[in-house]
Amino acid sequence: MPRGWDARVERGPGGAVACRDGAINLAREERALRQKDVWPEYSELSCFACHHALGPAKDSWRQEHGYIGRRPGDPAWNSSRYAVFRLLAKQIDSANAQELDRQLLAVSNEMSKLNPDRNAVAAAASAAAPLAQRIAARLAAMQYDQAVTLRMLQRIPDDAENIALADERAAEQAVMAMDSLYIAYSRDAKPANAAEVRAAINALFQQLENPSSYNADQFASALRRIRTLLQ
Repeated sequence: MPRGWDARVERGPGGAVACRDGAINLAREERALRQKDVWPEYSELSCFACHHALGPAKDSWRQEHGYIGRRPGDPAWNSSRYAVFRLLAKQIDSANAQELDRQLLAVSNEMSKLNPDRNAVAAAASAAAPLAQRIAARLAAMQYDQAVTLRMLQRIPDDAENIALADERAAEQAVMAMDSLYIAYSRDAKPANAAEVRAAINALFQQLENPSSYNADQFASALRRIRTLLQ
């Protein structure tokens, strides 16, 4: 688990607090290590950019999709704590969420380089922290009825490909968020196909049991299927 980031599921104020604390810690870490040659720490990067099953290039979903925003061989920044939370943030605070997107995109672009610009990372991370705090306050004060919960459930599979391609950790956050939100939603709404949706969510968990066999295309397809079940 990357140091400094909360392991809580990215939903509600918990995801915003995790995002805020991670941005603060990243900025602090950069300042603390400014005099050292090696930065960033590997703990800030995506573990599965390196630790994944190897096979023929023709069978690699990673090579098929390419390496958006980075060179092949440069490990990507671990954005899993934000990949799902950003979708919920846009639903309840679009202005701050849009600016938070901009700042964390700057962090991601720099952190996914072999030699990131330390000042640019620290500045963007510092700017992101208060934005996440504002969103956390909005989320904490919200009333979560069936309609709001259903919209949150639908937003996650609507962004299935981006989440799936982020890496296995982002996929984990998506499944845990879907699981928690659906438990709350189905308890009151009692949908007729609840058993089918539950089975589909459980199947997503099964795809994550072995990170080495994770396949982003298969995960995205299964996540989109849940979207059709939620209509």
